[in-house]
Amino acid sequence: MTSQNLGNVLVRSDLNVPISNGIILDNYRIKKSIEYFNKLEKISKSITFISHLGRPKGRDSSLSLKPVADEMSKLLGRDVTFIKNNTDKKIESVLNKNKKSILLLENLRFNEGEVSNDNKFAKDLSRPFDTYILDAFGASHREHASIVCIGNHLKSYQGPLMSKEIVELDKVLSEANDDFTIILGGAKVSDKLELIKNILPRVNCLLIGGGMCFTFLKALGHNIGNSLCEDDFINSATEILDSVDGKKIKLPVDFGVTKSIDNYKRVNIELNEFSDDDIGVDIGIETINQFNKILTKSKIIFWNGPMGIFEVDEFSYGTKELTKIMSELNVHTIVGGGDSVNAINKFSSLDKFNHVSTGGGASLEYLEGKNLPGVNIYNQLIIK
Repeated sequence: MTSQNLGNVLVRSDLNVPISNGIILDNYRIKKSIEYFNKLEKISKSITFISHLGRPKGRDSSLSLKPVADEMSKLLGRDVTFIKNNTDKKIESVLNKNKKSILLLENLRFNEGEVSNDNKFAKDLSRPFDTYILDAFGASHREHASIVCIGNHLKSYQGPLMSKEIVELDKVLSEANDDFTIILGGAKVSDKLELIKNILPRVNCLLIGGGMCFTFLKALGHNIGNSLCEDDFINSATEILDSVDGKKIKLPVDFGVTKSIDNYKRVNIELNEFSDDDIGVDIGIETINQFNKILTKSKIIFWNGPMGIFEVDEFSYGTKELTKIMSELNVHTIVGGGDSVNAINKFSSLDKFNHVSTGGGASLEYLEGKNLPGVNIYNQLIIK
């Protein structure tokens, strides 16, 4: 729906970025949240952003959005007024006094009413505004006040960023399996079991690396030494491997291992060479070669999770090479998950990928087939 004269606009963005000692470590989500700012400003009196940051218990100065306001000011080249109290009555006077003002309110989760989905909190927060835009896909799987309740009190729309996220993930869910490959990594298989079950029938191949591969390898009877393994999920892994689509799963055949995570000494071995005290920390050269052959035959690739402990240079080979391969392929690439984004920032460039999701947990739940509380509950906002 194309809208004009939106008045004072309240935008629920996902500004949940990593911050250390007041310094923003990655501003990707901030950049995405203001991508269409100039167009929106032309049809608005003012624009106010709201977001959560982390999971604070009460007010926590280390989780204040003040550094985000400062970063937004730099990126926009404009003053962004930071408001410490989300329901402060002076917000309305600020909006009325300063036309075309830009505001950022404090961390929503400093208020109990946000997480408890309290209607009074939502109503008080919405009072100074005319239009609400829900554009925080990364929080759309939470039944919080800013996701499902504020929109009841204002003219409301689904934002362009969220709509794009949904379109890209729907490509994953609808793609013909002859052309579609998924890469999954990260530490825990338990986080991705439902995703695997839902997506496996749709894909041509599922490549698994990272710590989660060892639960599958142990389920197949391999010695994995002291590598990470979720023993409680071995039976689930066995069921998946034994299923009709289990043959689509491709597991690593060689690894980088160490005796201690802390000493950063890597040894390259084949799968059958694991000793009882080896810890798998990365995938190896032959695995990358095999993965590459599969990826080059794909037309669409979805990637979530690193192939090893890529933050340590000695253990980064697999993730680094995978990033390089995907950035150079002439295929449609979709990336979800903060660790994968961090890997791209470290080893390549985000602009070499077709879509990089801002919502890790939300994207996984959407691909699991779940109905997310905040998705498609409002008409789309189309800004020309």
